[in-house]
Amino acid sequence: MTIIARPLPARWMRLLAVEADLPAALITLARHAPVEPEALAQESKPVLTPELASCLHRFDTLAQTWHLWWPTANPVPEANESPPGAPREILDQALAALEAWQLESEPMIRQEQRLRACEADWIRMAELARALGNAPLLLDGWSGAAADSLWLHRAVFVLPPGVDLTRLTQNDALICPVQGEENGFLLVAATADALAMLTEQVSSLEGRPVTLPDGVRGRGIAALPTIAARLQECRAAITRLDEALQDAGERHRVAHWIRAVHRLQWFFQAIRAVGAGDALAQLGGWVAPGIDASQLNGHLQRSGVRALATLSDSGPVPPPLLLVNPWWARPFEIFPRLLGMPNRNEVDPSRLLAVIAPLLFGYMFGDVGQGAVLLAIGYRLRHKRDASWLLITGGAAAIFFGLLFGSVFCSESILPALWLHPTSRPLAVLAAPLVLGVGLILGGLGFRALGSFWGGHGREWLRHDGGIVLIYLGVLLAFFFPAGYALAVAGVVAFVVGNGWEKPLALPGRLAHLVESLLQLGVNTFSFARVGAFALAHAGLSHAVITLAGLAGGGVAGTVVLVLGNLLILSLEGLVVSVQTTRLILFEFFVRFLSGDGRPFRPLPPPE
Repeated sequence: MTIIARPLPARWMRLLAVEADLPAALITLARHAPVEPEALAQESKPVLTPELASCLHRFDTLAQTWHLWWPTANPVPEANESPPGAPREILDQALAALEAWQLESEPMIRQEQRLRACEADWIRMAELARALGNAPLLLDGWSGAAADSLWLHRAVFVLPPGVDLTRLTQNDALICPVQGEENGFLLVAATADALAMLTEQVSSLEGRPVTLPDGVRGRGIAALPTIAARLQECRAAITRLDEALQDAGERHRVAHWIRAVHRLQWFFQAIRAVGAGDALAQLGGWVAPGIDASQLNGHLQRSGVRALATLSDSGPVPPPLLLVNPWWARPFEIFPRLLGMPNRNEVDPSRLLAVIAPLLFGYMFGDVGQGAVLLAIGYRLRHKRDASWLLITGGAAAIFFGLLFGSVFCSESILPALWLHPTSRPLAVLAAPLVLGVGLILGGLGFRALGSFWGGHGREWLRHDGGIVLIYLGVLLAFFFPAGYALAVAGVVAFVVGNGWEKPLALPGRLAHLVESLLQLGVNTFSFARVGAFALAHAGLSHAVITLAGLAGGGVAGTVVLVLGNLLILSLEGLVVSVQTTRLILFEFFVRFLSGDGRPFRPLPPPE
């Protein structure tokens, strides 16, 4: 498989359907194939008419009031559950069914609300009774039906957990604080004025007055059987009402019509206008490459919609693009996506980054033990995070360079270094990444040249950039071979001739551009020395951890220092090295060839 790949253009699709079947046709395609609708000038007929908008408004009004009581439905409906039908017809049937359900169910809902409030009252009553236990305080007279005297009023307050009940005091009031398992209670007998002031204090503490159910007598613990029986009766009545509501929902097919309306809402949000005649509607869009018309029409036919899809390799506007990579390279698409989508004449670097990014990370984070920890974390998250492959490959590269450096959890005495210990030969550690940096920069320049030839601008590249590449190569070779100077001079001549042949007056400005470009190439090249610098910093920090562990005297204290030091390196340097890897890729590599001004393919998500 080639390492050089280009973004692939989507294919143009024209969908012709009976106007009433267009929503079902688009839903079918979105469920079975990546499709991106394209709004065109000739598609001028709006799909959401004022009449349809009015129907949707009626549905939203019903949903705001009654959606909590609508019956639950199968979360995975059948793929062919979208029958053909005009949107207005579907909305009329749905609203008729929902309003009939509302007429039948509203009395039951109101009754259930009352029963649930009663259930909450009985639950609070049971908590209060358990808290009172055998205390010589009768529950008689504290229920909601108890009559107060002309001057003495009784009330019960409930307060949230954590409130100090002893803080609540009031003149002309008898207060009995009772702490339940969750809430606090106040049983109060007071004058009207004192009760009003106490109510304000309770409200400031997020408490509220409650009405206890009637019919409970005796001390707290003795009333529990009666309370439990009443609570059971209340819950049994709620269960019967829930079953009746579910039965009403099934008879009126509430779940079916709700899904039907939601699918229409999805359609109206996805499509604003279509091209339509007397009976047919046409819609333009894009599908992913690799899908043919027979597949699309097969799905449409099996769904029972009257529609026909045709495909072509070109459309009325430039197509959106997709990055098509093997599974091992897809996670690395995150790097070019940071700049945007590569255009049609740019190289997709994801496959190359699957090698380069782990190498850069592993060189700066070379440690067998710490790399194994990163690899294990990535493997553990492999089913939950798309970026877990970045951790796996980065951890594997850290293990590889850890073997070269002989480092295991900061220690260089466990394994012999297959290459060198970084602190023993720092110049070699700094120089090695420069070789990789030169290769990346040359690769970026080559990708730029390739993109220019793909786009039909090869001659312009030869005139403007070909000489720069020769000069850069010549200067690099001159460090080892005298012939490099000749190559650099040839590059200068090629640049001068190429830029001054047609427009001699523009040559001074182009020469200034040459100097700027060469300075940028030099800075970008030496910027890769930071990879070696971070490798040395990692080795120095590892030495510091080992030294501190030795000063701790070994044993448990030394082990604790060693573990904490490795955790610090994993968390701190792991973040820093990741940032540096991303920076080098974006600003030293991508800047050479990637503009990211392509239009990404955004398929329409199917209705939930």
